[in-house]
Amino acid sequence: MELRVLRYFLAVVDTGSMTAAAARVHVAQPSVSRQLRSLERELGAELLRRTSTGVRLTAAGRRFVPIARDLTLRAARGTELLQAVSGQSPLQFRVACPNSTITHLVAPFVAEFGGPFADARGCEPDQVYERLRAGDVDIGISTSPPPGGMAALRLGGRRISAQMPDAHALARENGDLELAGLLDHPVIVSGRTSAVRRALDTTLYDQGTPLRPAFEPQSEAMAQALAAGGHGVCVVLDHPQFDLVARPLTCRGGPLVVSLYAGWDPDHYAHAEIDAAVRDLSRWLTANDGGRKPGSRPAPPAGDARTPGPGAP
Repeated sequence: MELRVLRYFLAVVDTGSMTAAAARVHVAQPSVSRQLRSLERELGAELLRRTSTGVRLTAAGRRFVPIARDLTLRAARGTELLQAVSGQSPLQFRVACPNSTITHLVAPFVAEFGGPFADARGCEPDQVYERLRAGDVDIGISTSPPPGGMAALRLGGRRISAQMPDAHALARENGDLELAGLLDHPVIVSGRTSAVRRALDTTLYDQGTPLRPAFEPQSEAMAQALAAGGHGVCVVLDHPQFDLVARPLTCRGGPLVVSLYAGWDPDHYAHAEIDAAVRDLSRWLTANDGGRKPGSRPAPPAGDARTPGPGAP
């Protein structure tokens, strides 16, 4: 089974046509068709059904698509690793994470240190590890721990803050704001699927005080806009905008935080390099959220790495 033939197969799958696939891979159409028939004979199964209107996958073909993508992806990444080891090119990783994590963590880290992340692809928090499993990225960063079987590191926590216009009563004092003092004002917070909302709901549930938000916008930017417009106090992770004043929230003296976790395939060809990269990211996050000079790297990481073995929960 040759990698180039697998690439021909995937080109047909992606374009739906032998002719279009041949143009994509820059090979004559009869050669592509001949090579794919040879692949089918090798596998002992028909992968593609030729029709007058194009090409369709058979049941066996549908099962083979993820295998072919995985094999070609691993081959490409193996080449990347060897080129990096030999000094031909730097080793770069792709990350999937929420857009706010790109804005406030990944992008600033890359801007300061130059790598080793080549791309960050935004998605919803509950889709991060699906993207990782699909092989679209090398690392997933989300507000929930990775599922069992993945290597994992808790990167650290981002503080939740209450934000309001500087003329608001809560802006008259500096420093942390106890959560109980927030509840006397209209609260603006994202819906129940957001990590901030889950943290608030859990904390208030433990106190027997249900949260009844005045507004539940889907985005934190909209929550900040509503607060700036005088509709209440927004509770967010994002840095202040619209001239809002931010006060970190506490509950009974303890900070309210949302944890960030990184996950990756423990069998990844560059497992050790990913582990080192996410530890650097963890230290950078801890340094910045701790009020130290951006980019300073304290010795201990924010969390412990975990590589689950067989049957790990």
